[in-house]
Amino acid sequence: MKTAKIIRKEKGFKHILFTLLLYCAASQFLYAQGADHKFNLDDFVARVNQANLQLKISKAEKDFEQKATNEAVASLLPQVNFQGGYQRNFNEQYVYFEFPDFSNIDPETGEAPVKMQKFAAGFKNDFQANFLLQQNLLSFKTLYELKSSRIYSDIEGLKYENKAKEIINNAKKMFLQTVLMEHVYELNRLTEKNAKENYLAAKNKYENKLISEMDFLQAKVHWENQIPQAKQAKRNYLILLCNLKIIAGLNAADSIVLENQYLFKNESFQVPSIDAVLEKREDYQMAIKNIDFQKISVKKEKSEFLPVVTGQLGYSYMSNSDKWKFNENENKPFYVGLTLTIPICSGGYQATQVQKAKIRQHISEMQREDAEQQIRIEISNLQMKLQEEVEIVKSAESTLNTARKGYELAQKNAGSGLISQLDLRKYSEDLKKAQLNFYYAIYNYECSKIDYNKALGNNK
Repeated sequence: MKTAKIIRKEKGFKHILFTLLLYCAASQFLYAQGADHKFNLDDFVARVNQANLQLKISKAEKDFEQKATNEAVASLLPQVNFQGGYQRNFNEQYVYFEFPDFSNIDPETGEAPVKMQKFAAGFKNDFQANFLLQQNLLSFKTLYELKSSRIYSDIEGLKYENKAKEIINNAKKMFLQTVLMEHVYELNRLTEKNAKENYLAAKNKYENKLISEMDFLQAKVHWENQIPQAKQAKRNYLILLCNLKIIAGLNAADSIVLENQYLFKNESFQVPSIDAVLEKREDYQMAIKNIDFQKISVKKEKSEFLPVVTGQLGYSYMSNSDKWKFNENENKPFYVGLTLTIPICSGGYQATQVQKAKIRQHISEMQREDAEQQIRIEISNLQMKLQEEVEIVKSAESTLNTARKGYELAQKNAGSGLISQLDLRKYSEDLKKAQLNFYYAIYNYECSKIDYNKALGNNK
């Protein structure tokens, strides 16, 4: 019996030891899944440039579209094809035609009657091999397609650059928004902490009959109202933090620490000449490239009226045999040829295509003018917006300083019993509102700076 008990104890100890080892291994595995990252704004942008999936997709789409140039070049190069074939015939094949019947010659006249006869033709095995080289010798349409494909490739490159800047700018705004919500969360957490401390102090005073029950209840309600606000602010901050992980191409288990002082820096902005701005704006350069593309399209449609000359160089090998031999009954035609195609009439279809191409060209010219006007208006509006937001930030900062001084004085007066908890709550709410307004003012100013640099064609 004692031996059995000892065995059971040893098994139980081994089971516990195995469970502890498994738990430690699992903990190490889970810990290894996440990595710590610290980012300031520049580091975060560099990470987005390196790992953002949307950027990778856009680049792949650009590379895909730019392959159109290779297709156009291929149409100018010789096309070489080889074809081989084998056919096995299982029955006899005949040809029928009128031919003198020498087996029935007239003995008097010596003439052979002519009648329809059949003759065996074909062999059991047919072998064939063809080699053909084709080359466009004169095709204006192909030349214009090559030019248009190169312009189209440039447009796709500009489109990618424009989209990449848009993704980067959105990532910057998301980073600043997350920093903003981190400050908002810390402010709500601190406000909730202060409200709790005021509630505990009011509770002590109420128990010592230094304040009324109304003041005590007001302090308690104020603290309880701050709890859900702090939780909501924390939830919003964590959601934005997860979105940053997606933008930066990080794992969900990774942790991020954002380094940003969120201070107001009033910078002076020098406006370059509009020509310099238009040179940097990808959307405007796309509009110019589109005009060139439509001009080539008009020429390409007109080229449908012009002749096309194609050259062929061919060689064929054919043999027939009742046995497996490739050198019986051979034919080896070798030839060179030219094909001339002259369009004569398309029922007005091609003329309509030319007119449509001209209309598209005219539309592209108007789109360029519209793009230039929109850029001028955008820059002007953002300049006014920046000036306005600078004043808003300065005003919010002044209000914050005033509210902070008022709250500090209210705390002292509330501690000495000169003001009620309701008055202290009012000063606390004013300070919190002033702090939030200051944070949001800085956020709006920083986002407007990003939009302004984008409008100038910069990628800062």
